[in-house]
Amino acid sequence: MKKALMVLSTFGLLTGLLAGCGSNGNEEQSSAPVEETANVENDITQKTDDTAKDEVQQGNEPMKVSVEATEPTTETTCSMCDMTVYPHDHEMGKFTGQVVTADGEHLFTDDVGCLMNQIRTLEEEPQAAWVRDYNTLEWVPVSNAIPVRASIETPMKMGFALFGSEDAANKYVAENPMVAPVLSTMDDVDKIAEERYKVKMAKMKAAQEKAAGAAGGQGQMQMDGQMNGNMNGQMNK
Repeated sequence: MKKALMVLSTFGLLTGLLAGCGSNGNEEQSSAPVEETANVENDITQKTDDTAKDEVQQGNEPMKVSVEATEPTTETTCSMCDMTVYPHDHEMGKFTGQVVTADGEHLFTDDVGCLMNQIRTLEEEPQAAWVRDYNTLEWVPVSNAIPVRASIETPMKMGFALFGSEDAANKYVAENPMVAPVLSTMDDVDKIAEERYKVKMAKMKAAQEKAAGAAGGQGQMQMDGQMNGNMNGQMNK
């Protein structure tokens, strides 16, 4: 009996030891996934923090503010030729253009030629520039405009109608043969505008030189008259 008890006690002790070993092993195995989960959560938190930092840094950068076209007033004059700029409801209003300078100033022109020359003479690249669609009178970015040259009256005799799409331009050409319309490009418009601008500047320079020469001649005549008067006065004494 005693031997049986001893055997059972020994068996029970061994069973307890084995159970204890098994319990320790399970705890070690279960702890590993918890540790991995914690690492994953840390990685996610770190990435979130980095993303937030990037967003904050991007938020510090100056944002590009889009500009919109506006309408001229009844007192608006062309920024290049000082002629009247017509509103959209005027017969000549379909040729009005506008450009927004780098510092946000809206400059209006009465014809596309003046608009192209205004863009050319700006010290800094403008933010935007528009022309009116010949049919809809809506503002169209210059870069998207399709010009048609025809025998039509425009404020500065450029003779260009501008459209917001190539289809509209082709339709105008097909439906208006009496004005001899020809599909063109904005490069052609710009070249013609530049040539006219150079001719205008040359005429202005010549006129200034002529005026300066005339002023110099009058001054010389006055000096000669004064000298002759003084000499005659001395001789009469």
